[in-house]
Amino acid sequence: MAQFGPCSEPLGLAYVAGALEQTGHEVRIWDGQVQKTPLYPEKYNLVGFTMNTPSYEVVKDYVHKCKTVAPDVPIVLGGPHPTVLSQETLRDIPEADVVVKGEGEKAIFDAINKGSYRFVASTATGDLDTLPLPARHLLPMKEYQITASRNRGHHAYTVIVARGCPFNCAFCCRLHGRKVRFHSVNRVIQEIELLVRDYNAKEINLEADTITVNRSWMYSLCDALRDTGLNRRISWTRESRVDTVDEAMLRRMKQAGCWQISYGVETGTQRLLDFIKKGTTLEQVRETFKATKRVGINIRAFFMLGIPTETREESHETISLAREINADWSQFTLCTPFPGTALFDYCRSHQESLSTRWEDYKTHGGWEGGRLAYTPRGRSEQEMKALQKQAYRSVYLQPGRVWSYLAKVRSLGQLWQGFKGAWVVLKTRWA
Repeated sequence: MAQFGPCSEPLGLAYVAGALEQTGHEVRIWDGQVQKTPLYPEKYNLVGFTMNTPSYEVVKDYVHKCKTVAPDVPIVLGGPHPTVLSQETLRDIPEADVVVKGEGEKAIFDAINKGSYRFVASTATGDLDTLPLPARHLLPMKEYQITASRNRGHHAYTVIVARGCPFNCAFCCRLHGRKVRFHSVNRVIQEIELLVRDYNAKEINLEADTITVNRSWMYSLCDALRDTGLNRRISWTRESRVDTVDEAMLRRMKQAGCWQISYGVETGTQRLLDFIKKGTTLEQVRETFKATKRVGINIRAFFMLGIPTETREESHETISLAREINADWSQFTLCTPFPGTALFDYCRSHQESLSTRWEDYKTHGGWEGGRLAYTPRGRSEQEMKALQKQAYRSVYLQPGRVWSYLAKVRSLGQLWQGFKGAWVVLKTRWA
């Protein structure tokens, strides 16, 4: 499955780098996932790492190596995992000098002038337009890709348009807070035009927790994309909720170049939707999928298997719903209660089985040889891994699925992606 997953540019680091460059600092970004040249920490006045939960051990190892080579160079840690578990991170990685909690563009300057402080709590930026553009010129941009199902055969670039989420989903930790802050439409257009001019972008991923939560902003963006002619030069994709769109909005987005929407369906039972505090209904799911198909926008659907308290019958209800609503692409992840989420707290308070190894916190554990982060009570890792593969087979090997996909292929790249995906799913029948 790794060949279909994303290799995303670290835009969080690029935003921090842009802020530093704006004030005259010389900055270099080293991305270990794509750059194999050595990192020479002794050349710098400060080294910072971003880490999420699955990459924890990898970053910990890098920190140890850096401190061994350059013991006098301060090391700053930021990103989702240190933000949520700051004290635990510093205890476990004593070589780190400072942990930044939250957004890094302002906090990095406090970290540079930290004095004796080991924790720096950031203040969220109210007006995102005051931030400089992310320093993409410091990144090997040709090395990155988004998930294969989110492009039409061209290299797709990501533009972060908003931060924050007002909803209560138990599987999310809302790193940017509940208040939704949007870049202005003019700023988003500026960034898209830069990507078209400097990188020959033809596809864009507009990134936000829920981009359609602000209807007037969404309409203004669509108008600007049409007024500037960008809707004829690029196509774009984004993620949304089934309760924040209607057919009128979908048609407006289609006219502005939107070719795909990703919806978080999560589960096929209302009981579990309520349990994870999704705030949506199965009827909304069905109606929104029908409307999206009428408009002619491609659909990706996200599902989770193995939610705490989920029975075997409910797992199969989720797979049945996926077959019924028949998205163009369906993604089945194994429920992974990340630190900072309500699900993580629930599992701990109810003595559910949670791994203490952060490298186990991967959502596609069915394709991994290691352990799962979480296994529902009364069920086994072997069962859950097999269930994830069964879900993909059940959806993608339906009669007529191949012909439906071929009818929508727009390029040889898309055709090749579909062939590789079919082969991965077929191989699970003999695994």
